[in-house]
Amino acid sequence: MASKWRKHSIPGYNIGLSQIIAKPLTAKQISTEREAAPADWNFRQTALQFARQGYTIRGTLDAALLSRTTEDGTTVAEAFGEVVGLGGSDAARPSFSVLVQGRLGLVCQSCSVGFELPVDSMSTIYVARDAAEIDAWEEESFESLEATEKTSALELVEDELLLAIPYVPRCKKCSVEESPNVYEFN
Repeated sequence: MASKWRKHSIPGYNIGLSQIIAKPLTAKQISTEREAAPADWNFRQTALQFARQGYTIRGTLDAALLSRTTEDGTTVAEAFGEVVGLGGSDAARPSFSVLVQGRLGLVCQSCSVGFELPVDSMSTIYVARDAAEIDAWEEESFESLEATEKTSALELVEDELLLAIPYVPRCKKCSVEESPNVYEFN
């Protein structure tokens, strides 16, 4: 009995479709992702475009790109960012996740000594058709954007990084104390 599956050839290759299906891909064939370039991070698109299934940008971010983070003297020792489109995952709402990991150099507001703050933060952002849909959502404990709002992956990751910085940075030694040191000047 002849097989109902025909051997299809792929143009430019001397193998058939059945050979591709039968052999699993190697790690080298799978890892075709490249590090995102600054132009990729700065490309502006709508929130709905970020939320589409399959959208992903990830990579190490140069401190020079994070100008809002470094404008007040904060240093960026290292930063890795990622934006991944989740499609319509939760409650059929389009969404995407924003992840940032790294180390920031801050100055303790109690003792004025520099220290490093490890950052590992992730948020899911839901996309609404318009402001009226955002207002209609009963649950207000999540982040949301209008579908037509334009932004860049860099702005999203840097926002996540900025939200991870404490309002009053304190080093490990000072954060153990009950209250900040108060000095009186006569």
